[in-house]
Amino acid sequence: MIIVFVEGSYLQKTDGTAISTYRFREELIKRGHTVRVIATGVEGPDMYGLKEHYVPIVSYVARKNNFRFAKFDKKIVTEALTGADIVHLIFPFQMERKTFKLARKMGIPACGAFHCQPENITYNIKLKFLGFINTILYFLFKIWLYGKLENIHCPSEFTASELRENKYHARLHVISNGICNAFKPLEAPPLKEDDKINILMIGRLSEEKRQDLIIKAVRHSKYADKIKLTFAGQGPMLKRYMRLSRKLPIAPRFGFFPQEELLKIIHETDIYIHASDAEIEGIACLEAVSCGKTPIISDSKKSAASQFALDERSLFKKGKYLDLRDKIDYWIEHPEERKLMGKQYIKLGEAYNIKHSVKKIEKMFEDTIKDSKTRKMIQRDKNIKLYNNRVRRNNYIKEFFCVFFYFIIAIPLLIIFNRCFFGLKIENRKALKKIKRSGAVTICNHVHEMDCAICAVSIPRRKFIYVSHPGNFSFGVASVFVDVLGSVPTPKTPKELQSFIYTLSKYLRKGRLVHFYPEGDLIKYDDKIRKFQRGAFYLAIDAQVPVLPMKLICRKPDGLQRFFKKKPCFTLVFGEPIYPNYILHKEDAVEDILKRAEQVMQTLAV
Repeated sequence: MIIVFVEGSYLQKTDGTAISTYRFREELIKRGHTVRVIATGVEGPDMYGLKEHYVPIVSYVARKNNFRFAKFDKKIVTEALTGADIVHLIFPFQMERKTFKLARKMGIPACGAFHCQPENITYNIKLKFLGFINTILYFLFKIWLYGKLENIHCPSEFTASELRENKYHARLHVISNGICNAFKPLEAPPLKEDDKINILMIGRLSEEKRQDLIIKAVRHSKYADKIKLTFAGQGPMLKRYMRLSRKLPIAPRFGFFPQEELLKIIHETDIYIHASDAEIEGIACLEAVSCGKTPIISDSKKSAASQFALDERSLFKKGKYLDLRDKIDYWIEHPEERKLMGKQYIKLGEAYNIKHSVKKIEKMFEDTIKDSKTRKMIQRDKNIKLYNNRVRRNNYIKEFFCVFFYFIIAIPLLIIFNRCFFGLKIENRKALKKIKRSGAVTICNHVHEMDCAICAVSIPRRKFIYVSHPGNFSFGVASVFVDVLGSVPTPKTPKELQSFIYTLSKYLRKGRLVHFYPEGDLIKYDDKIRKFQRGAFYLAIDAQVPVLPMKLICRKPDGLQRFFKKKPCFTLVFGEPIYPNYILHKEDAVEDILKRAEQVMQTLAV
């Protein structure tokens, strides 16, 4: 592939996003791709340099954080895009937006990355206390760029959850920025020259990173006279932190260090601290734990780094320097435990190696190109367009009446019918709270002709999309009922399958429920779970939504029904939502969630 990265601050190697972009480019080139870069001031092969775009006041604040805006140049950008297979946009700013419009005109697929957390902005303009501004920024980013993209790279599941919370409906690819191979433990740890405790934090010296908490915690520690602090990073808060640290017995070291020197500092470190209030991923924390260092991490809800803590000893309460002090003192007093935990953290770091990440981002590019081809195929192929219209159910007048009939007539009647004829009972409905705001693939064992009606009344306030055999749409009066319930026909050809996945994946990301019978065939009153087919689980992974298991269990008639009913009654049991494993590659993730769903369905009971 010929890939174009659009990253205005590519040369600012003190910035985590620029470092990540650089590493991805290097790894993609090793895998045989051509990677072009559009950025300020770059020179050389496959580099397309732009001038800096100065925005009054905004650029002043950005420069203090080593960030530069690029000025769009149509001639240079057109040259960079010519012959490209895909464009990858790192930020949602003016130059990236104009590049996206140009790429669309040239027929080049585009995807994006979400690296600019709104909290990074509000902290630096001293408005962190106005939380609604973050919501406004998420909205602006969406209408500027991300709402027009179908594939977005999220460095962590935290980032993806924030985007879902703010109604981003793109396919969110959770891909770590990745740790390069250099960050690994030494075979023999370095000999200490003194009895001092080395504590390190890596990160930009900005307000949201909260290095001030570390300084305060160390000042109140009983081991303050033995602690040597190192802050690896640059930023606008340097002078303030230097003033704040004057009361420490041992003056901290501040500075940006080249990778080789930084590695040496990490290997000499006893405890790594990540105090940030806001963090897209926390790759610096991952680099430290990959070298076998036990971390102490803020439990801030706006920081993804807290996901790396293996137990409560590695977490401190957001903004509470005394709690951080207690955790520091604990790990100083328990060096053997610290070493044992360090070995566990090495295993954690292995899962985030960049060799895994580059394969996943490569797959994201392939998915983006595939989506573009699917859209064109639907527009050009009349038969596929007709099939797609049936899957989309885009006869809006008919759909309005279907929805009206479904909620006002069908659901109330089905509730009565299921209770009277099947003695229906529903267990563990509280599991539904976990998917209240998200889409989900729902699955059920196929044991009766009316089990779709049973599933429908189990979640009466949400309308399912049922996946049904095409033959079910030609059964006269019964087919009307199938249609009203919201069924869509399963695909018959590879092209229909491509359209089917593309469309239903969109619906899932917008919060719909898509219902499958993964066993395939109907066997009435079967009490065994048969082998599952992959379709439902592939769709769940593609849309990055959970699978909600539902199991129909046959039971002997009870109550009054035991006097006149011979056939079994039903109890529908909900399982807990099963979430995708975001660390795995797509095909492995499909197999993983399929196996977990089978296990849950096997054990699910009243």
